[in-house]
Amino acid sequence: MQDTVKQKRLVELIVLFLFCPLLLGLSLPIWLKLSACVLALIYVGVVSFKLKLFSFKKLPSVPTVTAYVILARLVLFACISTFLMWKYAPDNLFYVVINTPKLWVTMSLVYTFVSVIPQEFVYRSFFFKRYQGLTSSYIIFAAISAVTFSFAHFFLNNTLVFILTFFGGILFTSSYKKHGSLWLVSAEHSAYGVWLFTIGLGDMLAFPGGPQ
Repeated sequence: MQDTVKQKRLVELIVLFLFCPLLLGLSLPIWLKLSACVLALIYVGVVSFKLKLFSFKKLPSVPTVTAYVILARLVLFACISTFLMWKYAPDNLFYVVINTPKLWVTMSLVYTFVSVIPQEFVYRSFFFKRYQGLTSSYIIFAAISAVTFSFAHFFLNNTLVFILTFFGGILFTSSYKKHGSLWLVSAEHSAYGVWLFTIGLGDMLAFPGGPQ
């Protein structure tokens, strides 16, 4: 990639993935925040159309060993997070599932299709195609991807969310690089997010229905 193109792409990355998310977390008029987001999404949509990124791949055939690894780390995450909730916030554990199961089902579906899949399209499909050429080092690229993914959640103003989404960004970036599937990485992303909602941490992700 030529130096001039790299510089333009770098500026584009900073504006779209750092500046715009920061705007959402600042005390600014709502119309300004929404305008910036809409313009950014339109830009991403236009560029994605030109790059023909809307031809999604089907769910790949995942090797059995890989499937077990994906399942094992999800189970490990579920066990650790459930234990921590039981120890430090037992009243919140499975609160929504027990008290408002219909809300839990509805929000899990809305979260998956309205939030997760668009996020993964932008932060994996678009991000890889558009910015992987900025560096020859995958480690640096993965770090940049993880940082920008964390910044997407800046408006939630929660340090734990920032940390979790950073490591989530590394995990999802690695999964997408290995399998190249929007659907597989979206399924992983959704599983982790829905689980946090399930055990009672939905409020930090702006889910409704938690204990008052």
